[in-house]
Amino acid sequence: MHIIARSALETINEVVVDGHVHDLGVVKIFARNPELAQFIPASSNVAISWVRLECGQVLSVHKHPEPSLILVCEGSGRTSGSTEQDVRAGDMILVPGDSWHGFEGTHDGFWALSIQFNGKALYEDTDKPNAMFAPAVSPQAVALLEANSKYLEEFENSSLLRLIDDPSMTDPDVRQRLLDCQQTWSDAFQDLLHLRVAMTTDPQHKHVALDHLVEELGHNNNLREQRESRHSPVDDATFVSTMDWFRHQMLYRSDMVRTLLMHVVLEGSGEIWHREAARAFPDIPHFQEHGEDDGHHVSMGIDLLDRATPTETRELREALDEGWKMITQLCDRIASIALADTVVPTLSEC
Repeated sequence: MHIIARSALETINEVVVDGHVHDLGVVKIFARNPELAQFIPASSNVAISWVRLECGQVLSVHKHPEPSLILVCEGSGRTSGSTEQDVRAGDMILVPGDSWHGFEGTHDGFWALSIQFNGKALYEDTDKPNAMFAPAVSPQAVALLEANSKYLEEFENSSLLRLIDDPSMTDPDVRQRLLDCQQTWSDAFQDLLHLRVAMTTDPQHKHVALDHLVEELGHNNNLREQRESRHSPVDDATFVSTMDWFRHQMLYRSDMVRTLLMHVVLEGSGEIWHREAARAFPDIPHFQEHGEDDGHHVSMGIDLLDRATPTETRELREALDEGWKMITQLCDRIASIALADTVVPTLSEC
């Protein structure tokens, strides 16, 4: 038997993401200790780190694609982001993937174990940490992002996401119809990008819209080339009318609403979908590549929501609710088309 003191582990105190320094408190990654790294079987895919926040010290709101299990071992703290709640020793915090969350130490602060199940700790690569931090935004924008976190969690259980692990995905016809829907939607998404640029008038929103268009341009053609098969456009009435709803928003809504729908709703749902689709279609790099880009695209323009007036904030909240209702309807219909179900399904709760 061998004992390793917690103090003997290497300490990480901060990380730089997108040019900004973020305070981590204390992070001690087990895998950075040679004896612990050798002791924990690589096949277990478990990554463990000690984490510590002093009283009043804050780990700002962030998210990462991998789910985490946080075991509070000593002291007390408080969570922030999608859930605000006091925690103390013995509590277990389940953090879903892509969920906005943060922590603050209270009283004497806390020690906890942070556990991931993909074999790599969140800050193991300090040059490229597996986390995205929320931009500093107003209370109104924070409320929108918190509401959006709940929609993201619900989207994880939508019909389309459940289809990825359904036995029917072994059927070549189901896979082909799903890819036809993806291609049709990808082509329509290019239209949305161009319409947004053409109709946006505010210079700052215009700058974000142009940057987004440049980064997304041609992704639909990449998918078409990687499929190496002839695409059959999908003309299902529900599917087409839902896509047209988003075109209408880009044509006639405010710049604030366009930015919200494009980055918070469309890119937010797209990040989750492309990540899961990459598992189902490992032979099509489009999904992996697009999923990696979406993480950045979700944060584009979020700081502009900080400028929203109370009236605009109410409009944004209504647009957020309606946007998630429509993207969920679109994805539910894609699942039904893939399964050759002619009955319009009951919508997912989103």
